[in-house]
Amino acid sequence: MSKTRSKVAAKPKTTGAARKGGSSRKLEIGDRVRVVDIPSGFKDQNYDLKDDEHWKLRTAELFRFCLDREFAIQAFDKYGHAELSVDKDRTVRRKFGLNTIWIEPKFLARVGRTKKLSP
Repeated sequence: MSKTRSKVAAKPKTTGAARKGGSSRKLEIGDRVRVVDIPSGFKDQNYDLKDDEHWKLRTAELFRFCLDREFAIQAFDKYGHAELSVDKDRTVRRKFGLNTIWIEPKFLARVGRTKKLSP
């Protein structure tokens, strides 16, 4: 006896489980994001002590301070880094003054969408 097969291809089974890593939609200007990680060089507590220029700017300290905080994406640069006006957070502004950071999207997680961006 031979088995007969349907000429219609079988549909793959889906479990309906959520995808790991959240939405596959690309980040866009206006998206509200959380800084979930930072570049490895900035994780070094002594990064800003390398020379006077690093000490004055306190870049690594600012990135570490922004971890787990939420910001709106203001723009993207020509390399695809997201521009975050971190000084819109009162605590960040109080400690670092007026600042903007550019960070790779892989270090961000979307948490929502802002209704309106202020200039």
